[in-house]
Amino acid sequence: MGSRVWKLSAVGLLIVAMSGCTAGDGPGEGSSTTGGGIEMAVSQTCTAGSAAECVSVHGEYVMVVESDFVHAGVETAEAVSDGSTDAVDVTFDEDGASVFQTLTAEAARSAGTARLVIKAGDEVLSAVTVVEPMQGDTAVIALPSGVDPDEVAAVIRGSSSDDAGRSAN
Repeated sequence: MGSRVWKLSAVGLLIVAMSGCTAGDGPGEGSSTTGGGIEMAVSQTCTAGSAAECVSVHGEYVMVVESDFVHAGVETAEAVSDGSTDAVDVTFDEDGASVFQTLTAEAARSAGTARLVIKAGDEVLSAVTVVEPMQGDTAVIALPSGVDPDEVAAVIRGSSSDDAGRSAN
């Protein structure tokens, strides 16, 4: 079965696979990856100030509970740009694709009240509404302006951001 790129919508924007933003403390702290990967969780929406775990991701409030995140292994993560949008093209490994498919199915079932939250290292990249379960093993993470796709790709690959400019996989 070939790779597919899917589109999701979040906070009124049409995005490719995931929207980006940063929210977190320091790099590397709390990351459970030993190789390439991202962390994903299906999280409920919440009201600002309702709980310490209720955080804003692109203006949408979701519960971010560290223990809810599941590791999704990644084979490749490459920075891409079409001139107007920076992104990271991700190909999941077999287990990562399974996690991606399972969690997007769960998020799609409760799209009105839940979001698929994605982290790379300690950085929350997105909280997206999933309208239908995803298939395949590829996603493109669209990043907001000012976020360096080479640095994000390096974190996803399990490299330090200092290695981003030297990695040409």
